[in-house]
Order: sequence, then C-alpha cells, then structure tokens
Amino acid sequence: MPLDASAVRCTAYEINSVLKTGRIEKIYQPERDEIVLAIKTPHGNKRLVISANGANPRLYITDTVKENPQEPPMFCMLMRKHLSSGRIVEVKSVDFERITDIAIEGRNELGDVVTKHLMCEIMGKNSNIILVGENGKIVDSIKHVDLSLSRVRNVFPGLAYALPPGGERKNPLEMDKEDFFEVLKDTGEGKTIDKALTGALEGISPLMAREAAHRAIKRCDAIIGEMNEDEKRAVADELYKMFEKIRNYDFEVNILYKKGEAKPFDFAVYPVAQYGEDYICEKMDGICQALEVFYSKRDAQERMRSRSYSLMKTVTGQLEKIRKKISLLHLTLSECEKKEESRIAGDVITANLYRMKKGDTSLTAVNYYDEEQKEITIALDETKTPPQNAQQYYKKYRKAKVAEVEAAKQIEKAKAEAEYLESVIVHIDMAKTPSALDEIKDELIEAGVIKSTFVKKKGIKKVKMSPPEEYLYMGYTIFSGRNNVQNDYLTLKVGRANDMWLHTKNIPGSHVIIKSQGEKIPDKVIEAAAIIASVNSKGASPGKVEVDYCPVSHVKKPNGAKAGMVIYEGYSTAVVSPDESFVESIRKK
Repeated sequence: MPLDASAVRCTAYEINSVLKTGRIEKIYQPERDEIVLAIKTPHGNKRLVISANGANPRLYITDTVKENPQEPPMFCMLMRKHLSSGRIVEVKSVDFERITDIAIEGRNELGDVVTKHLMCEIMGKNSNIILVGENGKIVDSIKHVDLSLSRVRNVFPGLAYALPPGGERKNPLEMDKEDFFEVLKDTGEGKTIDKALTGALEGISPLMAREAAHRAIKRCDAIIGEMNEDEKRAVADELYKMFEKIRNYDFEVNILYKKGEAKPFDFAVYPVAQYGEDYICEKMDGICQALEVFYSKRDAQERMRSRSYSLMKTVTGQLEKIRKKISLLHLTLSECEKKEESRIAGDVITANLYRMKKGDTSLTAVNYYDEEQKEITIALDETKTPPQNAQQYYKKYRKAKVAEVEAAKQIEKAKAEAEYLESVIVHIDMAKTPSALDEIKDELIEAGVIKSTFVKKKGIKKVKMSPPEEYLYMGYTIFSGRNNVQNDYLTLKVGRANDMWLHTKNIPGSHVIIKSQGEKIPDKVIEAAAIIASVNSKGASPGKVEVDYCPVSHVKKPNGAKAGMVIYEGYSTAVVSPDESFVESIRKK
C-alpha cells in the first residue's frame, strides 16, 4: 500500500507527538529529492526523513544515517538559511489529503518571530517538498513545476502556495454509515469494490476497500452489481468503523509478509486478514517503524539502480563499441590474408613487362609460383604503364602486411580494454552504496573511459577510496576488492610475497587476498576465499566456478595496464559453488 491519506494522517499524528517543540539543529539533502532534519527534542535527538521520490515518497522518523554529498545542494543550503534553529510548532495532515504541514517557528532577517511551513506532498510522481514563507508564498521547492509540466498547478518560488486541486470524491472522515451506504448504492454496477470506492472516496486505498469487504462479507473481490442491499450495508458499517478509528487516531500498524519471504510486500494502519494463511501480519510499535522497515531497503535498491543506470549505460555502450571494433579488425585481418595474391600479381607483371603496353586492361600469364604452372588473369589499370601496375600491386601488398601487424596489435589492445570494462560492469553490479559508485566513476575518469562532467572547485577532491571488504575465517583475514582501484591496492600494496592471491578463472571479478600470517594457509581457508572470489564475480550464479590461486609473488602488473589488470603464473585452480549466505556470515562487521 502506498502512503494513502489514512496512513499520512496517522504518520503526521505520530511525528507530531515526538517532534513537537523540537528544535532543528541540522539539515541534510542526501538525495536530489530527499531531505533529512536532525531535531533535538525532549525525547532525545531524532532524524526526520522527507522524501519526494516518485517511486517511494514518504516521511518518517528514523535512526538510519545516510551518506551526504561533499557539497550541499542549493535547496539544502536554502533550507538551512530559513529553518536552522527553528522550533517545530506542529505537524499535521491537511484535510484528508496526502499532505503534511510542518509548522516551524523561527526568526526572520529582522529578528521578528515568524512561522514558516514545510509542505510535504506525498503524491506519487507528483510528490514535492515545498517551503512556504510567513506571507503564504513559496520560498522554494525541491521540485519546480512550471507550465511545461502542469497547466493546472505551478510550484515556483514567489507564487502563492495553493493546495492541489481536489476532485469530486467525498471525504470519508465526514461521512456516517448512511453516507457510505449511499456511495455503494450509487457506484458503477460493474466495478469491483476496490475500484468503486477508490473512485468515490478521498484517501482510501484498494487494500482498505478490500479489507472492509472481507470483514463484512468475506469477499474482498466483490462486484458492486452482484451485492445485495444487506451486503452493501454490512460493508458500509465496516467502512464507517475503520474510518472512525482513523478519525480518532486509534490505529494499529501492521507489516505484511508472504510466508518464507524476508521482504515485506505491504503495510497498513489496521489489521489485515484478507490474504489468508499464506501471509503473516506483523504488528509494529508505530507507523514510523513500519515505514522504516518497508521503505529503507526498497528505496536503497531503487536509488542504487537509478544511480548505477547511467554509469552502466556508459560502460556497456563503450564495451559495445570496442566489440564492434574487434569485429572490424578481424575483417581487416581476413582481408590481409590475401596479401600474397598482390605480391604474386606484381611479380608476374614484372616478369611479363615485354608483353605489355599502356592501355591493357588485363594480363593472362603463367603463375610460376603455382606447382602446376597454371595461368592466372590479373586486372590492370589501363591509365598506368606496366611498371606502374606492378608497383601498384607491390604497394597493396606492403600496405596489407603493415595493416596485418597493426590490426593484430589493435585486437590485443581492444581485448584488454573489453576485459577491463567487463570487470567494471561486475563492480557496478556489486556496488552497494553511492560512494562505491562514485569511486568507480572516478576510476573511469582516470582511465579516460568517461569525461568529468564538472569543473573541480576548490575544496572538492576526488572521492576517497573506501576500505576493501574484509572477512575473517579460521583466524585468517581475507580481503576482497570492491572495484579495480581497490584490486590494484590489495594486490600491489596490501599483499605480501607469501600471502595468497585469488581470482576467478577467465571471469571478471574481485581480487582476493588471504593474509598468510607467515605460515602455510590451510586448504579450508583457501576454499573459503575462493567462494568469496566466486560470489564477487561475474560467475556469481548457481553452479560451479573455477578460481585460480597463487602466492602474491607470482602476480605481476604489466606496464601501462589498466586498473585491476594483472598477469600471473604458477597457479592452482579450485572449483567452488558461490554461497552468498556463507560469505555474509564471515564478513567482518
């Protein structure tokens, strides 16, 4: 269930009970459409997340601390200017809309006490965070909406703030049992009850409509036209009871799981029984806790997909170009294989100059290179003399000979570039945090794969390399690189001669190092490290994966090789099955 008006009302009520009278100490903007308010309250320090993300809009109190950009965005700086040290006066939902009004008291530039409003509109792709000044005009918003985006409502600095235009749907908080019955009587006959009620009532979700029908008549997919009057009255009574609880903030928050799955698929501010025994309805302590559980991992995955998309698109595009280049170079090699024909033609023309004259279009003569001394016919340029025709074929031969050598070199170089880009793709897939992607982006800029899209300002530095993944097994420390720069760092800086180096055989992936502790490394430890290498590679899928391993002293980096590219010798090969749960269990926290 997305945050419908019922959930937003309950969320605002819970947030108000915790944050009222709290003072805003810090403001962050970890995402382009999300802000975090750090607030000191009588209940301790709290963090309020407000997100206008089109896929997962929400607001709730959290303990999670997210990474922030090195330089705060303009909207964040403006928020700090207007709201820093402000006191939370009240947090309330607006009418029965998916809008929360956070009233914040502070002082303006003249020192006068004023109240500004942070309007949090949780409305799917139209979600927004809007700062409204004491004069009712928009100071700024995290998303600007001009005429090119909407002809109905504009959101722009300087405009008077107005609520989104409402429809003709009724407010269920203002309805009694008879009103609900009349709605059910007048709604389209052929519609299911969830579609009928969401079209007629403000703030009701399909889940809530189905739950009311399930409680009343045990048919959550009932069609309005097939219900009799008694059934409609029963559903109307149940709707009234559910909204009476919402009206009085008497809500019970639940997270819904499908049995056997760890990821929740829905949540509600009331008990849910419609899904039956295959689902678990887990009661939560509050709606903020439920929203944290429901959205945090989901949102992180969505944002990582979004962040990695452009990077992945760039790398895969470059890889495709290189593969096409390799194909064309192979065509060139195929053409160069015919170079001997040009040399033979030149020699045959030279041997038969006495028989030729300018203006001839062809020469038929014995090919003395052929064991059977067969005749061949050679095309001639009638505008050239016989010696010039011979020189033309010799030139073609020499050009093909040079092209053959150069094409072979270019193929090897292109294959190395393709191998490098394939390894980058693996690391983009493995990246779990925005900073991990930023490191990969810096690596690609250094490698010349992509161009920097910003002018470096004073104080903005290259992203600092994060520590490699670290594991502990049977007392041995094992490291795994998160990207190619880390791979080089592990192999060339961290690894010592007697440490063990591992990498998946002929598959892009992470370099893995086992610290030897000055003694022989047990086979079980090598096997564990091989599993780590298999999980952190392109071969991380069910089945067997070959992993090469050798002492670090057997690994060399060729001059001019890109990050993460090495050669090795004197190695052995282990065959293992990727096991993510095992790798996670030995990860050093």
